[in-house]
Amino acid sequence: MVAAFSGLHIGTSAIHAAQRGLDVTGQNIANSATPGYARQRVDLESIGGPGVPAFWSKYDGTGEGVRVTGVTRMTDQFLVARANNANAALGNLEELQKTMAAVERTVSEPSDTGLQKKLQQMWNAFGGAGNSPAVANEAPRALALENTRNVAGQLNQMANSMSTQWQDTGSELSANITDINKMAEDVAKLNTAIRNNDIAKVPSNELLDQRDLLISRISELTGATVRPAELDQDSPFNSQAVDVYIGDKKLVDGIKANELKVADPNGGAYPADGSTPGKVQVVWADGSDAGIPSGRVAGQLTSMNETIPSYMKQFDAIASQLAKTVNDQQEAGYTVTGDKGAPLFVAEGGGTITARNIRVDAAAVPNSIAVSKGNPKGTPPSLDGENAMAMAAHLRDAAGPDETYKAMVVQLGVQTQSVNRNVQVQQNVVRKAEDARDNVSGVSLNEEMTNMIQFQHSFSAAAKFIATIDQTLDTLINMKR
Repeated sequence: MVAAFSGLHIGTSAIHAAQRGLDVTGQNIANSATPGYARQRVDLESIGGPGVPAFWSKYDGTGEGVRVTGVTRMTDQFLVARANNANAALGNLEELQKTMAAVERTVSEPSDTGLQKKLQQMWNAFGGAGNSPAVANEAPRALALENTRNVAGQLNQMANSMSTQWQDTGSELSANITDINKMAEDVAKLNTAIRNNDIAKVPSNELLDQRDLLISRISELTGATVRPAELDQDSPFNSQAVDVYIGDKKLVDGIKANELKVADPNGGAYPADGSTPGKVQVVWADGSDAGIPSGRVAGQLTSMNETIPSYMKQFDAIASQLAKTVNDQQEAGYTVTGDKGAPLFVAEGGGTITARNIRVDAAAVPNSIAVSKGNPKGTPPSLDGENAMAMAAHLRDAAGPDETYKAMVVQLGVQTQSVNRNVQVQQNVVRKAEDARDNVSGVSLNEEMTNMIQFQHSFSAAAKFIATIDQTLDTLINMKR
């Protein structure tokens, strides 16, 4: 009779284990599309015989059933860290790719609307003015002056576009830093909740999922790393709280979050005087450089401090070279009225000529074009058109502004292709790292269906076992001598 009643206990434990298994399987299925969710598995343990000996009874060795010891969150911290690092490197490269794409759109070569085409049209127009230097034939000189204005306008547009890109990148950087600070606060709050659950011996699987998802996003932005928290190092209690590091400093220190901020000495605007912008940094609250090692923030800092200023300098160099070439040639000739040629290109507001401030002198008119080498007021008067033809010949200068610009376009193409290739390679690295992580922690609906069938059959078998024990007990109770 005692053995029969113990069978009911075994059956009950089996039903409870199967029911818990079905519950966990349902949780996995329900969250199969939830970002950051790590699949869970019920932990079962067989119950052995009693550990205390008895005088008048003997354990028969059949076991006491099964117990649920907990629910394990299936994750591999090494694979998670590898995926985070891979995504951080990809984020860095994608920000550089975005910047290079913006530079390409600004340059827009080859095209019929780019600077190269407008330079060619300007030189050719000067040649047309040289071919028709007569005083009455003003149209060729007007065309040359208009094309000169078009070149200056194109340089202005290119420089303004890059300045806008720099400012937009700064706005994205500030928004990312705000997001990082908020996510760091949330991680610290989750650390507090997880620590409290650990003290109370309550599972924290879903909280751990939320925290790991936030840490993955922080890592994608900054290349942050994770270590076990130090807040309980002097306590016998072992917590699952973590610290989040950027470099060798803590962004999240257990249950406390530290703050980052953007230090921009330029006031959020690209310098209008052609000078190199001051270095933009992400710093801690005490002003020390955070030294962002990777991630999208690192890519944005590289764009603002290196990539965009580098191309702005090249634009300025082209504008300065072009202005010197045109102005020097102008001063070497005479206009149709016999006046000495005056500079056409000036800096708006004065100072050094840059791509942002280069303009055609507001006083310039079609007859300001110095078309001739000889002075028409001389004896005999001369309208030879040679100076305008010499101006047009600069199209073929081996070291002229056209060649400088072409070299920059080639450099841009090579750098863009290199970044694009690196992005493709890193995308493959990320894909493999995430696949390896998901193979451990991702939910497979096929596997969950198999588990569901297994636990369903276990539940049915346990119920059948209890029914059989019930029939056995009924038979024993109703036996007649």
